[in-house]
Amino acid sequence: MRRNDREITDLREILRLMDRCDVVNLAFADNGEPYVVPVNFGYVSDGETKVVLYFHGAREGRKASLAEKTGRAAFSMYASHTLELAGEGEPACRSTMKYSSVCGVGSIELVEDREEKRLGLNAIMGQYSEPDEQGFSFEEASVDAVAVWRLTVEEIHGKSNRKQA
Repeated sequence: MRRNDREITDLREILRLMDRCDVVNLAFADNGEPYVVPVNFGYVSDGETKVVLYFHGAREGRKASLAEKTGRAAFSMYASHTLELAGEGEPACRSTMKYSSVCGVGSIELVEDREEKRLGLNAIMGQYSEPDEQGFSFEEASVDAVAVWRLTVEEIHGKSNRKQA
């Protein structure tokens, strides 16, 4: 990372940043060409070293095919970004973007176990719900029909030029 002064290394701080994100961009290599797709997500973590991202979707399509074929994915997500304009009379190039982001890589695979699928679906629902809402119920047929993907994070990096809360 070129700007070490902006790097976030504390996993708990990175997880707090992820709590504020609402979309993750998944990136795959497709025969030498990049393929990026924005998706909803949820995550589970032990708060110390392990982070697992979950996604859901159809069992067919380019994302599913590439996840199965490569078993690898990169990801990026943004908690906030705001243009901070230069002062009056200053050139526009003195403006800056304030941001907080998380990026990483890991192995990705289809979840087959029904209980882990529920865990992943609960994590996804929890990402977009109030903290006191949890323990969502899912119909068995829906759990069986949906594809849930697990991305086991191997590298994760946070970066921000905002004051951290």
